[in-house]
Amino acid sequence: MRHQFGLAALAVMVSNAAAMAAEPFVLDEVLVTGGRTPIDIDQTGRAYSVITGEQLEARGTRTIADALRQVPGVAVSRTGGPGGFTQVRVRGAEANQVLVLVDGLEIAPSGGGEVDFGSLLVTDIERIEVLRGPQSALFGSNAAAGVISIITRRGRRGDVSLRGTIEGGSDGTAMVSGTFAGGGETWDAAIGARFRHTNGFNVATGTGDRDGERDGDRNITLTGRASWDVTPALTLGATLFLVDRESEFDDQAFPFPADETTGTVVDSDDVNDATDLAIGVSASYAMLNDALVNRLSFGFTDNTSDSLSDGALSFGTESRRFKLGNQLSYTFETGAFEHLVTGLVEFEHEQNATSLGVDESRTLFGVGGEYRIAYGPAALQASLRNDFNDAFEDALTYSVSGAYSIERTGTRLHGSVGRGIVNPDFFQQFGFFPGTFVGNPNLIPERSFQWDLGVEQTLLDGAIVVDATYFRGKLTDEIATVSDENFISTPINLTDESPRQGVELSLTAFPIQGLAVTGTYTYTLAEQSGFQEVRRARHLASVDATYTFLDGRATLNGSLVFNGDQKDTDFSDGSFATLDSFVLVSVQGSYAVTETLEVYARVENATNADYQEVFQFETQGVAGFAGLRLGF
Repeated sequence: MRHQFGLAALAVMVSNAAAMAAEPFVLDEVLVTGGRTPIDIDQTGRAYSVITGEQLEARGTRTIADALRQVPGVAVSRTGGPGGFTQVRVRGAEANQVLVLVDGLEIAPSGGGEVDFGSLLVTDIERIEVLRGPQSALFGSNAAAGVISIITRRGRRGDVSLRGTIEGGSDGTAMVSGTFAGGGETWDAAIGARFRHTNGFNVATGTGDRDGERDGDRNITLTGRASWDVTPALTLGATLFLVDRESEFDDQAFPFPADETTGTVVDSDDVNDATDLAIGVSASYAMLNDALVNRLSFGFTDNTSDSLSDGALSFGTESRRFKLGNQLSYTFETGAFEHLVTGLVEFEHEQNATSLGVDESRTLFGVGGEYRIAYGPAALQASLRNDFNDAFEDALTYSVSGAYSIERTGTRLHGSVGRGIVNPDFFQQFGFFPGTFVGNPNLIPERSFQWDLGVEQTLLDGAIVVDATYFRGKLTDEIATVSDENFISTPINLTDESPRQGVELSLTAFPIQGLAVTGTYTYTLAEQSGFQEVRRARHLASVDATYTFLDGRATLNGSLVFNGDQKDTDFSDGSFATLDSFVLVSVQGSYAVTETLEVYARVENATNADYQEVFQFETQGVAGFAGLRLGF
C-alpha cells in the first residue's frame, strides 16, 4: 500500500526534563517476571529480553507488536493495518502458546486463548519483559513457549507528575494521551489514558484498488496502578487495564466449490467491536524482617467481541476469568548460600458464551513451588507445578534454570530446561458453526518440552554486551483442525511431534558518548509433519541506533527490521504460498525546546517497502507522524 505523508498535527506528552534528556539504555538489575518474585538478572538462567519505556519513546513505537519485532525469537504477523488482528509467536510456537501479562494480570480471552496484539498500544509503559522457553511451572497454561509481561509506570512517592501526548499524521491518524502519577509517604498511584483514531487504508488485495475502501480503527486504552502501605508490614495493591476499540476489516472470499478466488481479501462492511477489561487487587504481608512474605491476589478479566457485517451481528462472544491465588515466600541464608522458597495455590474459573447459544464453564486448580539457591557467581532456579482440570486431563510441569558468572572475563553462562502446557480453549472444545465446525470436548492439553544454552559476554567495561543462545524442543499432542468428507471441521490432538530449534543472537553497544546501538538475529526452524510452519520466517533480524546530543536535548533514532521469506496458506488450492522477505526502516527525531516542551517527528516504512505479513492482506506504505510533548 502506497501513501503520501498526511498532515502532521501536534503532540503533548507530560514528562519531566530528566525523562526528556535520553540517557544510555541500561537494563534494570531485577527481572520482575523472572520468577514468582523478582530475581536478579545475573541469577536467572532463563533467556530474556527487556525493552524500557525510554527505548519505546526514543523509537516512537506506537504498538506493543512493533516493539516486539526487535526482540530475538519473536515473530509478528499483522492482518492488514492498524487495529488488524495481530499474532505474536515465540520460538516458532503458536500465538496461543505465549502468556501475556499486564501488571501481572493475564489478559487473553479464555474463549480463544490468545491475545490479539492489534489492540495493544504503547500506553504509559515502564518496561516490557520477554521470557523465552516453557514457563508453565511458574505461570500455568499458555506459557508453553514464553511470557510477555507488560509493566506500566507507577507513581513516585513524594512527587506528582503529568504526562500527555497529541499526535497526528498519515491516514488521518490522531492520537491523544495523558498520564497522572504521584504519591505520598505511604501510597502511590498512576493512571494513563490513550485515544487513537485512524482512517486506515484498504487492506483488500482482491479489489485491485489500493486506494479503495479504507479499514480504520478506533482505540481507547486505560491503565492504572496503585499501592498503599496500610502498615509497615501490610501493603494493598490494585491494577486496571481496559481497551475499548472498533476495528474495520475486510472479509475473505470462500466460494463453494473452491476456485481461484478462494481466500482473496475483498472489500466488505465488517467491523469488530471489542472490549477487554482486567482488574486485579492484592494484599502482601511481610514478617520476620521481610524474610517471610505472604501475598493474596485476585484477578478478573472480561473480554467481549462482536463481529458485525453490514451493521448486523454475525458472531459474538463473551468470556470471563476469575482467578484467586496465594503464595508464601521465605528468604534465608545458610553460610554463603542464599535461598528463596515459594509455595503457591491458584484457583481459576472460566466462562464463555457465544451468540450461537454455546455457554460453557470450567474450573482449574493449580499447586506449585519454586526454589532458588545462589552461591557467589552461581545460581540455580527450579519450579514444579501440577494443574488439576475438571474439563480435561491434569498436567504436571517443571522448569530448571541456572547461571554462572565469570567476573574476570565478563562471561555469564546460562541455560534452562522445562515442560509447558497449553489448555484447549473453549472454541476448540465447544465451538460450533452450523455445517462448518464442531468442537471436540475430548481434547487434552498440548505439551511442549524445550531446553536452551547460552553465553553472555561483556566487553570493554560494559560498552559491548553480546549474547548467543541455542534452543531445541518439541511440541506434542498439538491441536490442529481437520475436515471430514462433508467438509465439517473439528480439532484433534495430533499424534506426531512438531520440532522447534534455533539460534538467538543479541548485541548492545555504546561505541561513543550518546550513542546506543542494539542488534538481534534469530534463526528458527519450526515444522509440523515435515513442513515449515506458516508465518514463521527462518531468518529475522533488527538493528536500532539512538544518538543523543546537544546536552541531551536532541535525539535521533533509526531502526531496521528484516523479516525473511515465510510460508502461508493459499486457500485457493490448499497449498503453501511464499511471502517474500522484506525490510522495514523507521526514523525519528526529537528536540526538547524547553525543560517541559519537546517536539518530534517520525517516518515509518521510510523506504516504502511493498510486502505482506499475511497472505492476500495489504500493508502500510510510507507514513509520517509528528507532534509535541509537554511534561511537568
